[in-house]
Amino acid sequence: MSSTGLAFSQPAGSQAQGDDLICVSIPDAQEMVRRLTDYDLLRELDQVKDQRITNLEKETDLLKRENELKDRVIGIKDMEIAATRRAFEDMKEISDRSLKLAETAKPKTNWQTIGIGILAAILLGLALGK
Repeated sequence: MSSTGLAFSQPAGSQAQGDDLICVSIPDAQEMVRRLTDYDLLRELDQVKDQRITNLEKETDLLKRENELKDRVIGIKDMEIAATRRAFEDMKEISDRSLKLAETAKPKTNWQTIGIGILAAILLGLALGK
């Protein structure tokens, strides 16, 4: 935009007529152009800031959701750890019972002792595998 195309000055003493162009001094026209340019830049800056605010709000929501999911994962891992502990305690009891049984019962052959040992090992292996 040219500031000379917007402003026309009139000679001193002449009056503006109805069909004349807007008559403004050149410095006033330049100031108007500067203000309009500043206004456009401020509007654009305002739009950019609004977009940044929207993006930050979305990011905040996503971070909240991520934290909620992490809390759920931690809860599930805690439950898994508790279940594993219970399984180990149960397996301890089972292995203790099988050992007592093996000690009290006199197997007729060595194959029975080996079978009980293998059974206890399999049960312990299954519990550890879960």
